[in-house]
Amino acid sequence: MGHGPGKPSSRKKKEQSEGGNGQLLFYWIVGTGLWLWALTALFSGSTGIGPLFSSILAEKEAKKTLQRIDTRVADLDRRTEALRTDPFELERQAREREHRLRPGEILVLPKSQGESQNR
Repeated sequence: MGHGPGKPSSRKKKEQSEGGNGQLLFYWIVGTGLWLWALTALFSGSTGIGPLFSSILAEKEAKKTLQRIDTRVADLDRRTEALRTDPFELERQAREREHRLRPGEILVLPKSQGESQNR
């Protein structure tokens, strides 16, 4: 029996379906390999999420430390300038550091950590 010009033979259908399955298997293997590679890279110890989060946390800590240092430098600059310009500043800072008072002054100390937690 003749096959019409538009109908492929059953042998051609079989070859086409086997070729399609081979291609599908190849793509599935390559895709799975790529996913495994990406997951390995994502969770690896040297290039994964852990080091990324560690570096982000370290950066935040460094920014906080820098801010504290900047605040301290600004305070020291202010105190240095006061020492240069105010003749009584040296005496005031020395008395403050040594907890000494002039006659008639009242010393106010901050609460210690233990006192504020007990109340």
